[in-house]
Amino acid sequence: MKVRIGGESFDFDEARRPMSEAIAVERAWGRRYAEWESELQAGSAEAMAVFVWLVWRRDGREVELADILSGEVDFDYRELEQSILEVAVERQKAAEAEANPTQGAVSPAAPDGTPTTPAATRRSSRKSST
Repeated sequence: MKVRIGGESFDFDEARRPMSEAIAVERAWGRRYAEWESELQAGSAEAMAVFVWLVWRRDGREVELADILSGEVDFDYRELEQSILEVAVERQKAAEAEANPTQGAVSPAAPDGTPTTPAATRRSSRKSST
């Protein structure tokens, strides 16, 4: 997923969860990794700060989590939140498209003819042979 922090875009692979990262979260934040995941889902601003710390950490930036939590290193929360929302909307659209694939254009009017009578058949010839 792409997230925006401080006007910059970052790739963050949500599926990738190295053990070393989980332990780093626990050591830096002082709480269990599972709590962080739960708090992030619940919308905690502090958990979002930990998320930013992880994004920057994966990008090779050495920023202390304490500096983010204290506000010494700051970013626009709304920008980050909006970029995450955009990802969620894109995923929803993709899921809907996968669940309801289009089957081609449907003609709003009924076609001429019937299954046994071609559309090009003249009206005078449309009598049944039986």
